[in-house]
Amino acid sequence: MLLLANAIDCDAFSLWCKYRLECDAVKCSTDLEAGLERCQAFRPRLLALDPTVARNAIDRATIALREKVIDHLLILDSRPFELRLADILPEPAASYVSRTASPDQLAEAISEILQNDTRVFDPSLAHRVRQTKQGYKLANSSKESLLALLSRRERQVMRLLAEGKSVGQCATELSLSHSTVDNHKSRLMKKLGIHKASELTVRAIREGLVHL
Repeated sequence: MLLLANAIDCDAFSLWCKYRLECDAVKCSTDLEAGLERCQAFRPRLLALDPTVARNAIDRATIALREKVIDHLLILDSRPFELRLADILPEPAASYVSRTASPDQLAEAISEILQNDTRVFDPSLAHRVRQTKQGYKLANSSKESLLALLSRRERQVMRLLAEGKSVGQCATELSLSHSTVDNHKSRLMKKLGIHKASELTVRAIREGLVHL
């Protein structure tokens, strides 16, 4: 199942899957709700998802994965975003590849998922993925790149704040107390070495947490 941002993309990728990967059945959609409904009806082995389809596309797709509506989830990003990879690492059957990968790398990745039931990660980030007793983790790469230090909740708070929500609105959406969200905000800003809300927004946009 392909859930991509536009119809041309769907048509091109669908043909590529049929002829390059010899997939016998490829369905596609550009609408998150319609795509997930198709998944409910057809139970595909793999959902390839462009995260820009909708604001909460990754969250909704991981729910479908946990509920066994799909066997595997592949986030197909425009370029490597380490925060998006970090978000899907806790999901046992979720993989992450960007379009900066070559056609051969992408074909190999999808084949690995479908034939061997394994997880794959974008070549530019795979060397930083570590398997620990707590599951897969994304290792930090340098002092300038501290995003891997953020917890999943801190990433959620960062995204909501960057979208213009207040601490109170974040607390309501995440079902947390005002003080807990405030603490998450303080910690994530300290980890990233930023001091202003505007800097947080710029960083979130640059790292793919927020779409313009």
